[in-house]
Amino acid sequence: MKIAVAMSGGIDSSVTAVMLKDQGHDVVGITARFLPSSDINDTVYAAAVNDAKKIADLYNFPHYEFNFSEIFRKHVIDYFCEEYLSGKTPNPCVICNRFVKFSELIKEADNLGCEMIATGHYAIKKEKNGRLYLTMSPDHSKDQSYFLFMLTQKQLAKSIFPLGTMTKTDIRLFASKINLPLKDKADSQEICFIPDNEYIPFLENYTGTKPRTGNIISSGGKVLGKHNGIYRYTIGQRRGMGIAAPEPLYVTSIDPVKNQITAGPKVELLIKSLETKNCFHMKYEIKDEARLFIKSRSTQRPVEGIVTRIEDRFKVVFTEPQIGISPGQAAVFYDLENDIIGGGIIDKAYN
Repeated sequence: MKIAVAMSGGIDSSVTAVMLKDQGHDVVGITARFLPSSDINDTVYAAAVNDAKKIADLYNFPHYEFNFSEIFRKHVIDYFCEEYLSGKTPNPCVICNRFVKFSELIKEADNLGCEMIATGHYAIKKEKNGRLYLTMSPDHSKDQSYFLFMLTQKQLAKSIFPLGTMTKTDIRLFASKINLPLKDKADSQEICFIPDNEYIPFLENYTGTKPRTGNIISSGGKVLGKHNGIYRYTIGQRRGMGIAAPEPLYVTSIDPVKNQITAGPKVELLIKSLETKNCFHMKYEIKDEARLFIKSRSTQRPVEGIVTRIEDRFKVVFTEPQIGISPGQAAVFYDLENDIIGGGIIDKAYN
């Protein structure tokens, strides 16, 4: 089978390419540029391409480059900035995977005559009753199914995830065994288009936004202090508010219309329910109500709740109140088999 492998220059995608090559597949390496040109972005991309080409040359398969920086800017960077400036905490990766990474790479793979595209994501693809869906990787610390919940049936049909049943330790051992040149390369942890995870300077420079001060209030409406721009704060934040109080205070909500932040004790972070602004289905379509397990951030362990579909939105009522729910993040639903049922982007949270 002719398979295009999305190669980022990292160990996971490199091992994916080598494994498929060893299995006898006709492998084609593809690396996409997502970030606009700048000194640091050019340097990072050049290093990624160099590492990807090194593997392609060593294992004798072709490698191609594509530039998706404009579509990435439109669908991911602009989206990220708009959400942050409106007081939300977006997850750009889930948007990128559906609207840029898988969408555009599959098109280019088709143009190259490839039947499938392979990535180094830690997720397992399954099929039941004519529907394709993803389930968690056995390495829950590295599982990436959460970031892929918005993939369409067509995108899943063209995608394979060869590392899905492996752990990170397995990958490192495989790379060491074959003496892969990138076997000791560290994993990337930060948002790809924000250097050193410094998102506030990035937002201000990219959008030209100037901080606009406003009130920090208690849940009862008492003014506690001043903030210096709502986009500088996230739900659950404790430090950096400059408020003297007898007990620790946390950001509990952000109101972009009134340009104010509400702060309160930790108990006020407890969320009983949430609503999504859209709905996506994977293993099956939720018709009305289902008892499922919900991840409302990528590092969270799924927790139980009742998911109700209301037209093109979901409402989630947790069995036990949860901390760390932020509008803008994804709420992804799993069943007892760790299969993705569906999910949506969190629009509102209620305590």
